[in-house]
Amino acid sequence: MSWKFPVSRPIFFSFLSSLALLLDCFIECTGGHQPLSTRRHREMKLGLVIQTAVALYLLLSPAQSLPLSSITNTTEVLMFQEVWGRSFCRTIEKLVEVVQEYPTEVEHIYSPACVPLVRCAGCCGDENLECHPTHTTNVTMQLLKIRPSEPGQEYVEMTFMEHQTCECRVRKPIVKVER
Repeated sequence: MSWKFPVSRPIFFSFLSSLALLLDCFIECTGGHQPLSTRRHREMKLGLVIQTAVALYLLLSPAQSLPLSSITNTTEVLMFQEVWGRSFCRTIEKLVEVVQEYPTEVEHIYSPACVPLVRCAGCCGDENLECHPTHTTNVTMQLLKIRPSEPGQEYVEMTFMEHQTCECRVRKPIVKVER
């Protein structure tokens, strides 16, 4: 059995707004001639009352509570084979920033700022190996290009590389440049 708050959220927040307005008027009417420290003290108390009311509402709201049937005491353990399969080198959708793919386009703002692309990721089981794409394709997406220095914006089509298949390859040695 779930407990339901007697009024809807919009009504409750309208009530709180009206209450805050009335309390402000009350403070001005009754405490306008009092020293600032006394008025501040009253305002802080009233603010605390309002914050407590909002906190109680959110705490007791059905949207914030979990049904008892969803709370369980058992924990499921992922078996090694499944963990290995999920973490091994493979393609997976990642969010990639547009400026990462087009570093020369920093004078423009793109919306969205990042795009979903299928990319290789994962572990190879050996620190000398790393995950690399073996087959790629291009995908074209429509983005909104905003020029902060000029008025206006336009839709543009931008092409991004997606990975289709992956494999583990020997890491390239890191070459240190001597100065």
